[in-house]
Amino acid sequence: MYTHCPHCDTYFRITSEQLKRAHGEVRCGRCFGTFNALQHLIDEPPAKAGQSVAPPAGGAAPKAGDGSTTQRHHSQQLIEELQTQDGSSGAGKRLLWGLLALPLVLLLAAQYAFFNLDQLSQNPQLRPALTALCQVADCEVPLLRAPQQITLTERDIRSHPDTRDILLVQATMVNQAGFTQAFPVVELVLHDITGHTIAGRRFMPDEYLVDPSLDVDQGFRDNSSVTIVLELVDPGAEAVGFEFNFL
Repeated sequence: MYTHCPHCDTYFRITSEQLKRAHGEVRCGRCFGTFNALQHLIDEPPAKAGQSVAPPAGGAAPKAGDGSTTQRHHSQQLIEELQTQDGSSGAGKRLLWGLLALPLVLLLAAQYAFFNLDQLSQNPQLRPALTALCQVADCEVPLLRAPQQITLTERDIRSHPDTRDILLVQATMVNQAGFTQAFPVVELVLHDITGHTIAGRRFMPDEYLVDPSLDVDQGFRDNSSVTIVLELVDPGAEAVGFEFNFL
């Protein structure tokens, strides 16, 4: 088969191996211009006076009409093969980029989970995955929290027996969540006779737990009761009511 250089109008013979080698991109041996040989394939160059065409190597000359038909079929088949190779190459590149991007996506997801561990850990469906992540990242999944499921069964407020102007508050709280949860932040608010807040304070677990056998990291066991003791500055006689909130 032949191809035609569009730059210098030269015709030359080209093989299928040469076309496959560069997906049809060739360089003209006369003007050194590059072009796509597939777009300029022909069966035979234009006839010139005195020009002769050698028969195919290794056999007799083709019969009239057969060579042209065979050559066209071969050219079309070659074009289809190269187009298939181009499609396969594009799909391979997309697959490669997908494989390269997958670790990055997983890394970003792991970073998001790590920095939002407190919030995500409250979703029971995510806890198994977060537990597996923490086994690799050497972290701990926070305990579940349900402070609205904590109730008070006893409470008492009085002046501190040993320290002036300090109130001593003692109460008992019960976990009714149905599972072990984190110890809450306890908020104590004092009101005057009109219901306005005149004093208040928030206490962390290590400030209100008095039982030395309790381990904050182990959490507040389900259906268990805990005694808490709070101390705060006495706002005076105008404090007539108090309120507990679990946060």
